[in-house]
Amino acid sequence: MTNSDSPDKKFELTPESKRPWYKKKKIVIPLAIFVIAIGASTSEETSVETVTPTTNSSVSEEATETVVESEPETSPVGEFGNYPPEQQRFLEIVEAAKSEIDNAETDLQESVALRNRDKALCAELSANKAINWTGIIKNVGANGEGKAYVDIEIADRIRVQTWNNALSDIGDNTLIPTSSKFFNDLVAMAEGDLVTFSATFLRGSNSCLKKGNLTDVFYGISPEFIVRFTDIKKG
Repeated sequence: MTNSDSPDKKFELTPESKRPWYKKKKIVIPLAIFVIAIGASTSEETSVETVTPTTNSSVSEEATETVVESEPETSPVGEFGNYPPEQQRFLEIVEAAKSEIDNAETDLQESVALRNRDKALCAELSANKAINWTGIIKNVGANGEGKAYVDIEIADRIRVQTWNNALSDIGDNTLIPTSSKFFNDLVAMAEGDLVTFSATFLRGSNSCLKKGNLTDVFYGISPEFIVRFTDIKKG
């Protein structure tokens, strides 16, 4: 019997059995798979966390855009300016009475209609005063004494004005002297300028308002009110 067949021969370790436990294929391969699986899981969690802030940022931007779009718009100024409430009510009364006055069949009916309209207008005014009303200059100039006269349209065919001559102005004192605080401002104004003004409506002999029209017919459908201005400025 050869030595290789002898039962007394000692068992020899193969190269595989001599390796440390952490280098054996049976252990290393499963361990590598386990490490790769953990790495993949960690990568997925990182991706999810990265997406989340982007979504929140998008929502925040949409909310900001909504706030901007909800801002109110500025109301436009009308042809004759931005009326204060008292002026608006004054003009509404004039317009409402026009048809009644125009349709009057007798002078008596027209006279009564005009007085009723003027009473309603004066009821809207505080001490017959207009404060910071608006309108457009239709005429501005000076008389022989150098005093200024002015005519302001406050709505279509409705005007407030001074007398334009010294004779008509006797006792009313509506002409604007050079010593007036707003005289120099008025010198720089011209027809078509939008202005803001304050004034006192004068009283007539038969009415709480004084008319500048020559006839009651025109005073009814296209009234001109005589006033004493206390301030006039552009805009």
